[in-house]
Amino acid sequence: MRLLAKEILNLSARFSGRPLAWLACLLAVLGGLGLTLLVSEAVRRSEATQLRERFTLAASERISRIEERLDGQLSELNAVQRFFSNARDVKRDEFQSFVGPMLGDTLAYSWVPRIIHAERARFELMARAEGLTDFSIRDVDSRGDLGVSPQRAEYFPVYFSVSTRIGKPPLGMDLYSIPARRGVLQKARQSRSTAVSERVQVFGVQDQEANGLVLVAPVFYPPADSESNLRGYVVAVLSLRLEMEAEIAPSSLERLVMRVSDVSRDAGEQWLYSSGTAAQSGLREYRVIAFADRKYLLEVMPSQSFLDSSPFSTARLVAFSGLAFSLLLAGYLFLLINQRQRALLEVAERTHALREREQELQLSEERWGFALDGAGHGVWDWDTRAGRVFYSRAWKSMLGYGEEDIDDTLDARTRLIHPQDQPQARLELERHLRGACSVYQSQHRMRHRDGHWVWVLDRGKVMEWGNDGAPRRMIGTQTDISSSKAVELQLAVANGQLRGLLNAATQVAIIATDLNGNVLQFNVGAERMFGYLALEMLGKNPEHLHLAAEVEQRCRELGRRLGKPVDSMLDFVAAVTAEDRYDEREWTFLRRDGSELTASLILTGVRDERNERVGYLGIAIDVTERKRVQQALEARDRLLEKLSARVPGVLYQCRMKADGSACFPYTSAGIREVFEVEPEDVRNDARRLMERIHPDDNERVQESIRRSANDLTPWREDFRVLLPRQGMRWLRGESVPERNDDGTTLWHGYLTDITGLKLVEQELRALSVTDALTGVYNRRYFQERLDTEIARAQRREGPLALVMLDVDHFKQVNDRFGHEVGDRVLKVICQRIGERLRRIDVLCRFGGEEFVVLCPDTNAEQAASLAQALWQTLEREEVAGVGRVTASFGCASWREGEGANALLRRVDSAVYAAKKAGRNTIRIAE
Repeated sequence: MRLLAKEILNLSARFSGRPLAWLACLLAVLGGLGLTLLVSEAVRRSEATQLRERFTLAASERISRIEERLDGQLSELNAVQRFFSNARDVKRDEFQSFVGPMLGDTLAYSWVPRIIHAERARFELMARAEGLTDFSIRDVDSRGDLGVSPQRAEYFPVYFSVSTRIGKPPLGMDLYSIPARRGVLQKARQSRSTAVSERVQVFGVQDQEANGLVLVAPVFYPPADSESNLRGYVVAVLSLRLEMEAEIAPSSLERLVMRVSDVSRDAGEQWLYSSGTAAQSGLREYRVIAFADRKYLLEVMPSQSFLDSSPFSTARLVAFSGLAFSLLLAGYLFLLINQRQRALLEVAERTHALREREQELQLSEERWGFALDGAGHGVWDWDTRAGRVFYSRAWKSMLGYGEEDIDDTLDARTRLIHPQDQPQARLELERHLRGACSVYQSQHRMRHRDGHWVWVLDRGKVMEWGNDGAPRRMIGTQTDISSSKAVELQLAVANGQLRGLLNAATQVAIIATDLNGNVLQFNVGAERMFGYLALEMLGKNPEHLHLAAEVEQRCRELGRRLGKPVDSMLDFVAAVTAEDRYDEREWTFLRRDGSELTASLILTGVRDERNERVGYLGIAIDVTERKRVQQALEARDRLLEKLSARVPGVLYQCRMKADGSACFPYTSAGIREVFEVEPEDVRNDARRLMERIHPDDNERVQESIRRSANDLTPWREDFRVLLPRQGMRWLRGESVPERNDDGTTLWHGYLTDITGLKLVEQELRALSVTDALTGVYNRRYFQERLDTEIARAQRREGPLALVMLDVDHFKQVNDRFGHEVGDRVLKVICQRIGERLRRIDVLCRFGGEEFVVLCPDTNAEQAASLAQALWQTLEREEVAGVGRVTASFGCASWREGEGANALLRRVDSAVYAAKKAGRNTIRIAE
């Protein structure tokens, strides 16, 4: 019967636990899969965001580089235009030497003069005389062949052409014979500015570079307000492929696809160029840029190689790892539940065997009860076979119960044990019944009849065993230990609080020793840091945790400072913590596995309530990772400094807060040369740097910075600075902004000194508006300034007058003394006149020996007074080596509604009247 009952119990437990195990497995797998999907999706979105940011940065850099190249092409063509405007006659070798250094990626530069029909024959003869033996003006027919041009009112042949990529330039080809070229020439002629053609086929170029653009800039004879004064055109031929792909690494070309479309108003939207096939994605970066009179849409899209640059996805790794973890967890739960069911079955079997011993133990119940009641102990006697327990009178009265208040079952005792103590009491009993310990002993709380809890010491022993090894009878005693337990609990609470506080610091090693250096406390942080268990270190000296050489060296140094020997680590600790001092420094420690770590160790003494030293306390913090990170950061900073020191100009980061204040968290060493300030001076406040911006440029620079911050558009600006040592310098700044989470704006960019470039521009400007002989302004500048002053006068901002003079008999001076002396006479006249003029007056050389003074804020009477003063200056002083040189003067004031040409004709008529009156006199225009 017993075997049958055991088998039934075993089968019922086995099959009752299976559904629970499978349910737990299923829940674990489903929960793991759900969490894995959420994490994988979050990682995938993060990867997509990183890909988008990387693409935006690369695309913006590509577009900015192309925009710079197109701006450079316009600047170079304008330089060639100014070269022809400032020179009356340009030779072929002069043209080649001027445009040769500017070719670069430009296919060709050409000079296309305007030839009217009457001058065609002479022009062709002149070209042949210069070495172009078969030169003639030719047209391009429908098949692309060149033939002699028919008669037209005017021609525009290619006369000069310089190229390194086109085999044989089509000299003599009339651009008017090609519709695409004729349209862009007419547009440039009408607008008097640079014009760009639609996409054209370039002659004599490889197929991949045949698609290009033609830039045309008109050149006029002065004055330039008439189309009849058109001198010709300077032409630049560009390759779309070279402009879009030059100076770009091949890897970048394959990863990004560039598309260019003409979106000018007259073109609608015309496709111009595409560098490849874009991948199917939502990534796209575009910008509309102005190039002369046209607008182009630059689009950048990723190629498939760009999207595939990260072949392994972190999201997949997370998904695979989460699935594997879920399956492992499900298997672990299945095994755990099965083991628990088997344990419950074993407990049930042993309980049944113990009850069989109950009757045998009952026989000696009275004898043990009388013996132990007299000693103040409660006695219990358990017959496991009968399942009955005898409780003595003392046992029951200890808890406040009478003889009949508690029945003779084990459950009656179990119900009185505190719920929190029941598992431990049951465990101790089971250990004794299994033979793990010779005596059963348990300290637990029992409920008194009035409701309070009594601490008892419960002890017992199996007195009789069955043939099958099962216990039959167990006898025990129960003693009230409430008073001693109260004291023990107070000590345990205090010790537990201290131990919990020490062990809570898991990242800090705390070691307490006595005066002999033996370890009294070794917390969890110390176990983790050094690899030793607290039980292994208690009572031992921790000196083996230190490097012997390091301890010896520091003891020697301390001994020299104190003037007495320091022989051991214990002596070192006692010395540095004397007089309630503490010591903090970095030490190298040896871990249990032999590895080394660097930690910051704080040493201090411990005193008792009588203020006597009883031991030492050491607190160690691992700084190995911090030192490694610090070393890595220092190495990175050194590398960055080396790289930035070789970059011309300044690399910087500028941060602007919402209140408008700014600082430069990072600047390269170049800031010392560019701004003459130290990087530390602007790290927290940018005002010292901003104060060096030229006052005339400060407002413009500040406005451009605010606009870049508001729109998050790239910042680019040329401006002047006033430096203590170098004086005024021109700088060019470029940067890209980004918005931070705290609302601040951060720019990444660079600044470079372009003073040399600006000086060249100013020199070219001066050459274009200054007379080379006398140094005064030339006729071109006078025409521009006169139009400006007339516009100002029309706004009723003040009167305007002209004073013109013509040197008398200047041809005789040249014939008699030579042209060199004649040039000196003109210089002397300009010097003397300039000394008598105001700062706002403008002296210009209008012709060979004819000069004009533009006088703003001057009426007719004031102009006559100025002419009288200038006449007296020339009349009174002779020119050395020549004698007295006179001039005829004319004056005219501007009238309401009068144009520049009309005003010039009136003042010229006044000069002519002065010459007819005998020269060396002044006449006022009517």
